[in-house]
Formats: sequence, C-alpha cells, structure tokens
Amino acid sequence: MTTTTDPPPAGARIDGLLLAGGRSRRFGRDKRHALLAGRTLADIAMCKLRAVVDGDLWVAGAGAFDARGGAFMADDLVRGRGPLSGIAGGLLRVSFGVLVLPCDVPLVTLDTLSALARAARRSGRVVAVRSVRGWEPLVAFYPRAVLPRLAAALREGQRAPHRLLERLGALALAAGSSDEVCNVNRLEDLATVSRIAGRA
Repeated sequence: MTTTTDPPPAGARIDGLLLAGGRSRRFGRDKRHALLAGRTLADIAMCKLRAVVDGDLWVAGAGAFDARGGAFMADDLVRGRGPLSGIAGGLLRVSFGVLVLPCDVPLVTLDTLSALARAARRSGRVVAVRSVRGWEPLVAFYPRAVLPRLAAALREGQRAPHRLLERLGALALAAGSSDEVCNVNRLEDLATVSRIAGRA
C-alpha cells in the first residue's frame, strides 16, 4: 500500500533532523564525538543539514553536542524504539517534513542531500537514497503526512524503517557512490571513511 500526499504547499519549509541517539555498542564509545579530519561526526552531519534545509534543525538524541548551535531537541515518539521512533518524534514537531541524516554517514555529499530536498519539494512524498546495498532509510525525507503510519508501525513493534519504505510509496534517489553511504559502526569503519575522505 502506498501513501499519496497532496502537492507541497507553496513556500513549505524543510526541517532537518539529525539522528544521534544510538548507543554505539559496536564502536566501543560514543561515536557521535569521534573525530574525522578534526571534527566530530555529529558536527559534520549537522553542518551538512544546515547547508541544505531552510527550516529548523532538530536533534534526536541527547548528548550529541555541548552546544547545539540553534538546534532543538526532538524526543523519540516512543523511548527505546530506535531511529524510526526518532523520525516519528521529529515529525511531531514540523509542518511539512524532515530531511533525516544520521551522524554516522559522514561521506554523504551536499549534492545528494540537496537532491533529496528538491525531490521532496516536488513530490511531497517519502524520498530515500538507494545504493547498491539497497534502501538507505536514514538518509531520506519524510513528510509529516506519514506520521500516523510510522506511529502505527511502532505500536505493532516494528523498528526497522527500511521495511516501511516500499509501503509508504517512497521514491528512490541513487547514491553518488557506495562510498557515500559507508556507515561508521566500528572503529575500523572510521579508519575506512578517513582513507576515503583523504582521497577525495
């Protein structure tokens, strides 16, 4: 079942939502504060969101920043239910929708994020990056209209957003490269993205 939405209202603002609430178990310490080229992963992601959205900036996950630089906190819709609950909590606070970015994909380009925002404005639908690995549901735009569907999924015990994208009628946006969506889950992943960034 797909979700249809009305055309986006003229002048609709896209808000940014940084997902920074994970427990970093595989990383061994708080990866939000891990450094890449002298900047924390959380700061890299926030700066990228700030560069492409024209609405407010929200953070799902306390403790990501010493000072959030004008961003607002967005509590999860249901505590302890993972990123899907963070996205739903962000949608509660916006009028049009949120451009979502996690703090652990530091190689996502501004071109890709800008393309997501443009597709969101044109369609008013869920738009997510798709790479050779499949959907990247945390590098995506979610319109406010899908909040009831996300809330229902959480009530049913679903926690994986990638399983909902097809049902939500998501549009796919091709990643520029598979490197762009490398996740930093372990310390060795940070070394890998550092090498890739050094070649750019």
